[in-house]
Amino acid sequence: MRRRPPLPLSPSRILLYVVLAGYGLFSLAPFLFAFSSSFKTYAQVLSWPPSLLPNPATLDNYRFILSGAQLFPRYILNSIIYAGAVTVLNVLLASMAGYAFGRMEFPGKNFFYLLTLAVLMIPSQLILIPKFLVAYTLHLTDNYGGLIVPAMVTPTSVFLMTQFLKTLPRELEEAALIDGCSRFRAFWQIIFPLVRPAVTVVALLSFQGAWNEFLWPLIVMSHQENYTLTVGLAFFKGNYVTQYNLVLAGAMISIAPLVIIFFIFQRYFIQGLSTSGLAGR
Repeated sequence: MRRRPPLPLSPSRILLYVVLAGYGLFSLAPFLFAFSSSFKTYAQVLSWPPSLLPNPATLDNYRFILSGAQLFPRYILNSIIYAGAVTVLNVLLASMAGYAFGRMEFPGKNFFYLLTLAVLMIPSQLILIPKFLVAYTLHLTDNYGGLIVPAMVTPTSVFLMTQFLKTLPRELEEAALIDGCSRFRAFWQIIFPLVRPAVTVVALLSFQGAWNEFLWPLIVMSHQENYTLTVGLAFFKGNYVTQYNLVLAGAMISIAPLVIIFFIFQRYFIQGLSTSGLAGR
């Protein structure tokens, strides 16, 4: 496949590139300043005028966060378990629900699909109290179950999987079903391997949402050793003094997994998101 020749650099195109580069730098400025400040001492963070580069740079903040702060590694472990379980369950359950809505016919299909989409219009804060009461009744408070069960499948994941599955030709599994293949086997061995872009989108969005979740873990967890990373970082703020250098170092550690995962899977993410968002019959 031949590549298209690059477009000529006209003055208007050069101006567009300059504006986009300036906007990108402006958007990255807070992150770059936070990243730089995570290598500064407390005095350097509070110095005025502020400096972009630490002088000298120090790794003491990261050493204290990872070794001196006793519960911080536990916060990381809790977040990994929470986000990992939510991601796996969302991929499995949303793909099954999407297969049912996108490729099967059953009574009430449209009603249940519209009901699923209607949940997207309800603000999450509106159902916090009912959700907590259900978790309390089921003895899911202050444990991993209280975090994982409410988030194990989301309407957004079901919608994305449904839209992507609608783009696949039905002939893919019809021949297998005629030959006696079960519906589940047709889904698992024929359809599921073809939805990798949509699976990547659902996995990334699920992991990001669970990893960054703050309000629900704060409500459902009561013991500090059960906090997730986002909640644990909030407790680095003192009543009188806040060690901003430590807070920023912890924030950089919490951001790192998301940045790494996105850069690895960004091609599949963009492909799956565009296909899922524009598909339909």
